Amino acid sequence: MANDGFGSATGKVAQVRGRLLELIDHGDEGVALPSERRLAHDWGVARMTLRRALDDLATAGLVVREHGRGNFVARPKLTRRLAMTSFSQEMRNRGLVPGSVTLEFRRLPAGPRQARTLRIPVNTTIVRFTRLRTADGDPIGVETTWVADDVVPDLTPADLDGSWYDLLADRYGIPILTGRTTIEPTLLDERIAAVLHTDPGRPAFQLDVVTFGPNGRVVECGTDLFRGDRFQLTAELRPVPAPALRRHARRSA
Repeated sequence: MANDGFGSATGKVAQVRGRLLELIDHGDEGVALPSERRLAHDWGVARMTLRRALDDLATAGLVVREHGRGNFVARPKLTRRLAMTSFSQEMRNRGLVPGSVTLEFRRLPAGPRQARTLRIPVNTTIVRFTRLRTADGDPIGVETTWVADDVVPDLTPADLDGSWYDLLADRYGIPILTGRTTIEPTLLDERIAAVLHTDPGRPAFQLDVVTFGPNGRVVECGTDLFRGDRFQLTAELRPVPAPALRRHARRSA
C-alpha cells in the first residue's frame, strides 16, 4: 500500500485511513460519513482502530468530527487575507454570501483596557457589540467590537446586518485606513462553540484588532474568534529595507 502522507503506510490504521480517504474523495463536502459502528462492522476492524484513523484525518483537516452528530467530509477552508478588507468583502470576493447576526449590543462605560486602546478617558461611553459571522449560512466566527459612542452616534443593532467598515465610511464618513492585528491560537469555550455549532475545545484563531482612520485616530478595537477547521489566514510579505539601505536612500534623495 502506498504511503498516504501520514507516515508509515503499514498497519491496520493506515489501511483504514486509505479506505476513509476513498470515501472522502467520492463524497460531497459537508456530507456525513457512515457511522463508526457501521464502518467498523463492514470493514471488520476494531472501533479504536477506526477512531485513530478518523482522528488522523480530522487533524489533517479532511474530516470534521462533531460530538453527538458524527463525522463529516470537511469543506475547504475559507481564506482571509490580513489586509484592510472587511469580512463581508472577503466573502463576496470568493463568491460567498456573507451574513451577520447581532448577538449582543450594549452601551457601557469604558474600562481601563478599552480606554487605553481607544485613547479615550476611562468611563467614556462606548458601544460593545458581538456578531456571529456566516458564509453561505455556515457559522464561521464571532466578532466583538468596541467603539466610542461619539464616533457612531445613534448606532443601533439593526445597522449591523451588513459590512461594518462600509457603515463607518458611508454613514459616519470614517474610512478605515490602517490597522494592527495580533493573532493567537486558542480553543473554543462552551459558549462560543455552541454559537458556532461545533464542539468545545476545538482549535480557533483569535484576532485582536485595532483600526485607524484619518490622522491616525483609533476608530475601533475588537476580538474575533474564527473556527480553525473552517478558516485560514494569509498575508503578503514584503522585505523591510535594512537600516543601512534606508540611510543610503536618504543621502541619495
